[in-house]
Amino acid sequence: MSAISNNNYYHSASTIYSALEKSISSVSENIACYSADPVSDFTRNRKLGCSELIHYILHLSNKTIQSDMMDYFSDMDDMPSASAISQQRYKCRPEAFKRVFSLFTSYFTNYKTYNGYYLLACDGSDINISHNPKDKTTYHINTSATRGYNQLHLNALYDVLNGIYADVNIDTAAKTHECGALEEMIESHRYPENSIIICDRGYEKYNLMACCIEKNQKFIIRVKDIHSNGILSTMHLDDAAFDTHITKRVTYLQTNEAKDNELYTILVNESAPFDYLPADHDWYEMNVRAVRFKITEDTYECLLTNLTEDEMSFEEFKEIYHLRWGIETSFRDLKYTVGVLYFHSSDQKLIRQEIYASLTLFNFSRIIVNNSPPVQKAEWKWHYKVNFKTAVTNIRLYLDGKINEEELEKRIKKIPDPDKARKKIQSQCEVSVRQDIFILCGIAEINSVNKVKQIGRKYNLLKRYFCHV
Repeated sequence: MSAISNNNYYHSASTIYSALEKSISSVSENIACYSADPVSDFTRNRKLGCSELIHYILHLSNKTIQSDMMDYFSDMDDMPSASAISQQRYKCRPEAFKRVFSLFTSYFTNYKTYNGYYLLACDGSDINISHNPKDKTTYHINTSATRGYNQLHLNALYDVLNGIYADVNIDTAAKTHECGALEEMIESHRYPENSIIICDRGYEKYNLMACCIEKNQKFIIRVKDIHSNGILSTMHLDDAAFDTHITKRVTYLQTNEAKDNELYTILVNESAPFDYLPADHDWYEMNVRAVRFKITEDTYECLLTNLTEDEMSFEEFKEIYHLRWGIETSFRDLKYTVGVLYFHSSDQKLIRQEIYASLTLFNFSRIIVNNSPPVQKAEWKWHYKVNFKTAVTNIRLYLDGKINEEELEKRIKKIPDPDKARKKIQSQCEVSVRQDIFILCGIAEINSVNKVKQIGRKYNLLKRYFCHV
């Protein structure tokens, strides 16, 4: 993808670690802003101060509390009790850990962009937490015959080019509030300015699009096809690929004029939230670009966006939306590799601390991986990338002071993985090259092995030539 900017410089692990330390120090120096009681909390000199507490939470793993304490505190005489740690944790609000996450993530500038834009995929994922029927905000039960469960919902903006989380929102509500959570993140805007938010079909809401338009936020939202009951179903668009502009008017009016005007007017129920009706009109008009492209022989994908043709061409949309899948795999890495499945409390406040700490560790690991590219040799068949699971294991050792920077870099690069995305592209290129070779050799049936063998030496020479052009 030539439109993606490439890093021309890298940060060392010590520089990245220094950025984390500065973020923790900044929050510790202003801990009164994040304390349950700003007057008295963290004012006395204790074994586990604010900075040490944040470091300890970052250290937590899938072990028991006692095991994590033994791993973190090398001096048994200075090790606080589990009760003392719990008391200190209750003094610190989860916002302190979220602030560390935000400060650290925004510290670096050598991030990849696409035509100057950060590509932020938006989605949500349920996080199962400790069983606690007393916490009614997170407790769910389907039937009286089953044991209930507790869940939090993580709403995230994920930078698909750099593999890091740009902003997050932890909610007690389920997927029904995902659009509202995204609107809150757009309002607070703790992510890079020049960005494009990419959403799946669950975000096909007029209020969200109006929010993006009013806040000058670029977006790409996948919507239902023209044959369904989505936004495009009433527009009488051609059943083919298209790239056009449409106008919609959002209104609460139930007049005949509004009902009969299917092209430009939609009706919003009183129960449906819409916050952008102007004071001098009964309707809100939005102009968006509708893109429809073919993905299989008889299947199309539809997108709505406020990007102009100069900002994004029709051919780029399929490539851009395909990148959104990175957020789905990131949730898997966050839960199973970093460990947002194992919590050391049943209290929602303390669980949120650990989630934000895990997100910080995730970004810390990704940034180190991004700045530690594996060795690539010309004679190797595939392009390789760092094994993230192995990297996280060794980065934990680095944070604990058990290995130094040189050893960390050596271990990270020791066990690389084939880059599956590049591998797929390379395979497609080889198929294309093989087809060109067959055409040059006058062979019509490109799938016939016998035909290939007939060329022999001529085929190998041509293949070698095309693969190295």
